[in-house]
Amino acid sequence: MLRRIIDIIKSSNTEISNGTLFCNGYIIADAECIDYLENNNILENSLYSRKNGECVNLELSLAHLNSIGYYEDCITFCIKNKYVLPSKKFFIEEIKCFEDDDNDFIYIYKKIITLINAISHISKHSYTDVDINNAIIFREDKSLFLPFIYDSSDIRDIKIEDSEKFTFLSDLFNNSDSDKKLLFINELIDFLSPYNENDRFRYLLLYICEFISKANNAYQYYIRNFSYNKLKSELDNAALEFSKKIQTVINESQTKLIAIPAAFVLSAANIEFNNILSIKNITILISLYIFAVLIGIFLNNQSSVLKMIDKNIQTYKDTFDSNNSVVKEAFTLVDKELKKQKTRLLVTQFINWGIPVLLTLLYIIIFLTNASIITSVIIMKILKLCSTLNLHL
Repeated sequence: MLRRIIDIIKSSNTEISNGTLFCNGYIIADAECIDYLENNNILENSLYSRKNGECVNLELSLAHLNSIGYYEDCITFCIKNKYVLPSKKFFIEEIKCFEDDDNDFIYIYKKIITLINAISHISKHSYTDVDINNAIIFREDKSLFLPFIYDSSDIRDIKIEDSEKFTFLSDLFNNSDSDKKLLFINELIDFLSPYNENDRFRYLLLYICEFISKANNAYQYYIRNFSYNKLKSELDNAALEFSKKIQTVINESQTKLIAIPAAFVLSAANIEFNNILSIKNITILISLYIFAVLIGIFLNNQSSVLKMIDKNIQTYKDTFDSNNSVVKEAFTLVDKELKKQKTRLLVTQFINWGIPVLLTLLYIIIFLTNASIITSVIIMKILKLCSTLNLHL
């Protein structure tokens, strides 16, 4: 029926005065529609004839036309439907559009209604006072009183591309609780608090992009700090675990490596320097080499453990390619300790094999120094043996 009424209005010479739409010079083509207007108290004047083809003047009540979805201009439409989308089809004469037509004004209007509902959803309290919906938004240390005051001129001032920000903000506020949602609520309070209460919602509509930008920057800053602290904590824990593993290698080594100087002292104390080729000395030397082999096997095992730890550390570091500086800082002490331990094992290996080698060299030097004496003794013993044999013969 709304479209048929609009056809009547379009077919007439119209003017508005004192809440009445005058449709002059209408040639009757839809008598049934005129009956509908009269039955619903929309037609204010009486018609003496309703025959098709006759020319009549119609006086239509704008208030009753509004009730069935016809609005003469955008101002009236916004006043009548400021907070709730019309439940029935509507037409706005000023922009010549139905509710489902592709029109920027209607599109932005619907976005604003959705945003109002979303903000009301996050508010601690909302109420209506003198036909104005209000919301009170709280946070721990501050609150915001936000009357939803706007009009058709505000809708016209909004760029169509900016209206998409309304959808973003509405979706965020309608979602379940999240850190981002709470942060945006806090930013909304800070963003609107400096302005007069009656101008706050209008300011948000016109500067929605600025608000979204500031809130996103605050959220990114929050994420960076949160991510850094979380990463730092994880890296510190990992560094501590690797340090414990390295320390375990050190502790296991200490108890066994004490045997190296002990073996050297015992060996040196029992060497017979006056009889360097004695069975006792040779036994000591062989025992030292066997001991060095056993200690060498242990040291090689410890070195393999350190290499495995080093490989695990590098693999772990590689998982944080985008945070090299943070990883490097967290593992500085671990890397230094690992390097020191590798050096200690290398020095210990050198000492382990150096002792029997040095002792062998000592044997050789002593043997060479006393070679003439030893040779003379051997010759004397041989001669003595020969003399003894001759006497018996």
